[in-house]
Amino acid sequence: MPRTLLSKIVAWLLHRVLKAMSSMGSATLRILRSAFSLCHASSRRKHNESNAVRTTCASSMPTPLKQREMSEVSLDMRPTSSLITDAGRGTDPATQPDDSMTGNLLVHFSQCPVPASPQQVAEHRYSKRPLVNDKVESDKILKEGDMSYDPPSLPMGWIKYTQPEGAPYYMYGEKRIITDFTESQQLLEMSDYLLHRARQLGLPLHFDVELVITEVPGPEERRDFGYYFVDHRQRLLFWVDDYNLSKIFFNVKGVTARDHMKQAVVTQYWMHVGLYPNQRELKVDDYEELRNILIYASTSKTPLAPYELDSMTRMLDLVEKLEGSIGKENPYAVWVIARFAREFSSSRFINFSGQPFARLDADKSIYAPNDHPSRSGSSFLIRIFDLFLFQSASGHLEELRQMWVDQIVHYPRWQKYIAKLTSEWSRFTIFSTVLLTADVGLLAAPALGNSGSAGSSTSGGPPIALQMTAAIASIYLSIFFSVASILTSIQLTNRVGGKEYSSATSTSAMLDRTNKSLFGTDSLAIMYSLPYALLIWGIFLFVLGMSLLIFSSTNHAMLASLAPCFFLLFVLSIWPSISGHGTCEMFEMLWQRRSLIRRRSGQMTDV
Repeated sequence: MPRTLLSKIVAWLLHRVLKAMSSMGSATLRILRSAFSLCHASSRRKHNESNAVRTTCASSMPTPLKQREMSEVSLDMRPTSSLITDAGRGTDPATQPDDSMTGNLLVHFSQCPVPASPQQVAEHRYSKRPLVNDKVESDKILKEGDMSYDPPSLPMGWIKYTQPEGAPYYMYGEKRIITDFTESQQLLEMSDYLLHRARQLGLPLHFDVELVITEVPGPEERRDFGYYFVDHRQRLLFWVDDYNLSKIFFNVKGVTARDHMKQAVVTQYWMHVGLYPNQRELKVDDYEELRNILIYASTSKTPLAPYELDSMTRMLDLVEKLEGSIGKENPYAVWVIARFAREFSSSRFINFSGQPFARLDADKSIYAPNDHPSRSGSSFLIRIFDLFLFQSASGHLEELRQMWVDQIVHYPRWQKYIAKLTSEWSRFTIFSTVLLTADVGLLAAPALGNSGSAGSSTSGGPPIALQMTAAIASIYLSIFFSVASILTSIQLTNRVGGKEYSSATSTSAMLDRTNKSLFGTDSLAIMYSLPYALLIWGIFLFVLGMSLLIFSSTNHAMLASLAPCFFLLFVLSIWPSISGHGTCEMFEMLWQRRSLIRRRSGQMTDV
């Protein structure tokens, strides 16, 4: 802009000088006028070229360098006459929305489009939606006889489509360009460069190839133009720049085979089809493949399927209803097929399907022990807490390990596990409430109320008042443990119903974050054990207080009859906690060793 103003000032000065130089010859005047015209035309041409360079990449830049200057360009992203806003038939500035409807959003873009993936496009589409300005008023009066509800027009060649979820996007049919949000002229200039690079590389550019150029997140909160090509015949994506495929590996380690990497690209292909499903026929091959996968997964009860058996049965019924849409342009049917196909494709990639070390069981690791140490056995922390949590912490830890193998959460199992925990915690809350009522009722016993005035036993035992005090303390502790069990049950139930447990992605992120903490997943196992352990301790303390109350009696005949029964019931009560954890086997081994020693001692005595 300053260069244009300067050229105008120079033109005005020269014009005034030429008028004053009337005494100069006509030849001299013609030379000066020609020089001025050339200077002015060169200035205007340089200014126009500088604007064009802002949006296109210099094709003459040496390819090996791959160093495109990422100079930030301020673009006023307002709907102007060149902004794509709706389906139409040419450009009419009068029909475009005014700035007050969208606001002035200053966005910085890199000079050249960068390689991107449908995953990035989806993240930007769902997380960076524009907001409605509810303070803007418009004319809501419909004039008499007016039946025109046509949306604003588009630049020539552009068509607007609406994805089944409601997101709009635009397509330039001549060059098969797709975008979410863009400036039309800038897009076409970028596409010319990208298509030229594709031709130079000998890449396929038939009618089933599409070019997606849209807005994606960039470094330092900057938003860039990202691109990728889609070949629908091969179900693949490709780029005209180097692209790091590990960005679409979902943190899966050890991916080395090219055919395994292809499965990750196929997953991104199905994500692209779900993002842009309009103007596509439902292909019979896609339908048959997904239907066969669902039939197999529904009948084999394989633990590697990304859905539960009931869910896959309903999915199969839904897919079979779409058979009538085969060969037709039905964006809703295409979106459903693409969504299900993406999930199963992602599952195949994560489980190394088709590779020599493919995962065939969901709870078995496929990585070498030297890279991923064995996760069997309990840590020292779990063994210590098991003494106070009645072996429940080690049980929860083992279940967590079976559901989160190789840093991958098996979500159907996880959902069942969380449903089981929620049901258990609800029952523990009821049991703790009943125990709390029993504790309060026991405190009202007359013997406990008169404990301070009781005398001493004549049998030489401890004072009865001391036993009553211990009984009261035990009941008070039982009350505390009952309340703690109720509180932990309520808090844990609320937590597992929150956002971090709502999807496989959020659950995996939560488990990964917990695993990197000081105590790792041991802390989760201990936390999930608290409602049960606190309830058991509350019951134990209640029984202890009641026993102290009962055995404070001086009636020896009654004590002699109750003591064996009490001991037998105590052993039977703790049996479930110690059985199945090696305790019984340990006692049996000690008994056998003692018998062996006694037998050897007898033999030596005989000799």
